Amino acid sequence: MKKLSCKDIGVNCDAEFTGETEYEIMRLASAHALKEHNLPNIPPGIAKKCRESIVDIK
Repeated sequence: MKKLSCKDIGVNCDAEFTGETEYEIMRLASAHALKEHNLPNIPPGIAKKCRESIVDIK
C-alpha cells in the first residue's frame, strides 16, 4: 500500500490518498486537485513532487 498527502508536497490541505500503485494515487490526487484546488491538470513540477512524495505504508 502507498500513500500521499497534500501536506507532503507543501499544500495546506488535509487530504490523503492511498492505493496499491502510483498510478492509482495520482488518479485520486488529480480528481482532488480539480475538485478542491481548481486545477484541471496537475502541473508537471507538482506532479513530479507528488510522485517523489509517495511513500510505502504497511
